[in-house]
Amino acid sequence: MPLYLSRRWVVGLLLMTSMSAAVIRPAQADATVTPHKTYTNADFYKNGVFQKDVAKAAIHDLLTTFGEPYTPLMESKIWVSDFGLGDYQHVGLASVTWFNNQAHGYFAMSMYLLPGQMIPEHIHRPITAPPAKPAKDESWRVFHGWVYNFSEVGDPTPNLPPIPKSFGPIKSKNMSVLQAGDIASLKKTETWHFMMAGPQGAVVDEYGSNHDRRGWFSSNPAVHPTD
Repeated sequence: MPLYLSRRWVVGLLLMTSMSAAVIRPAQADATVTPHKTYTNADFYKNGVFQKDVAKAAIHDLLTTFGEPYTPLMESKIWVSDFGLGDYQHVGLASVTWFNNQAHGYFAMSMYLLPGQMIPEHIHRPITAPPAKPAKDESWRVFHGWVYNFSEVGDPTPNLPPIPKSFGPIKSKNMSVLQAGDIASLKKTETWHFMMAGPQGAVVDEYGSNHDRRGWFSSNPAVHPTD
């Protein structure tokens, strides 16, 4: 089945059903993938200014190694952010929002994480100001690579991987590994959570209720989504 059809099927399935993921050893993930060029903050910043074009080039290379196309549609929609921390190599996100339907309350996005890159720890809170909305709920499927999936729900996991120093302390101490093909859902709405890619990077699709930045908050007060 072509990839775009399989993703369409997954969108429909995950929007209707809440599921949990099996944890598999990271060694099983994309073992044949050839590493792409290694990008560092020396590439991503020039005179202290985040170079979005370089970040997009890094995602293009990441997708090439996974055998995924980087299409003109993606180029027109892709969003890259270092969340104001100035450390895109370790903390940041590139994503394409395919659908964000407020009227019917659904959302679909692809996230592209570089090797070892962390999405800032965050929480989705209800929005009381008009237009009011409940806290966002969401589910994920990993398409390539693997990720550490962190949550504040559950017992603390021993021997957690190091968290980038630029982000600081985290509240989410329960961790599982999601492999390519694995699915998971937010364990409970209004709880802290985040993902961090393994050494190959990762491509993860997210499906959820309508996304509104007004309800997005990070545990690091210095973090903010940047345009």
